[in-house]
Amino acid sequence: MDSISLILKALEFAAGRHLTQHRKGADRAPYINHPIQVASLLVNEAGEEDPVLIAAAILHDVIEDTVDSEEEKKELINRLREIFGEEVLSLTLEVTDDESLEKKERKRLQVVFAPSLSGRAQKLRIADKIMNLHDIYSNPPEDWPLQRIIEYYDWAENVVAGIRGVNTTLDEIFDETLKAGREKYHH
Repeated sequence: MDSISLILKALEFAAGRHLTQHRKGADRAPYINHPIQVASLLVNEAGEEDPVLIAAAILHDVIEDTVDSEEEKKELINRLREIFGEEVLSLTLEVTDDESLEKKERKRLQVVFAPSLSGRAQKLRIADKIMNLHDIYSNPPEDWPLQRIIEYYDWAENVVAGIRGVNTTLDEIFDETLKAGREKYHH
């Protein structure tokens, strides 16, 4: 499968999986916008051209956010392997949280394990955090109090602290996005 076919197939697959989902922001944007924005950031701003990275960026939330059972998760993983191959699946799994753990533990583990991720996964993790911070800045969830927003910014900074240097442009964009949010939320 050539690069463009791989990326378009990932877009089609992710759009189908996220079809009925929306982001947490007040405008309830279609969920698929998020993985597209992460992939676009990697290509158009950070200069990444690796089709495996871009496909995984598009697919990065499908396992974590579109299954309701372990059985469904196993089936989805097998489908991803069949359609996209082991390399894309492996990278997607590398940035997938274990949903069987409590949220607080999942967040702690992201900080702990970020430095041991592959370079590709580190780039994807930073781009994901940038877009999440951007979304909170421009369209925060209505039910998030100021303290939760501040805690999210602090946590994202801790995750990225352990993986800086894989792409200096991503580091710069992250810093700018973090600074803008801190100024907006007076933190």
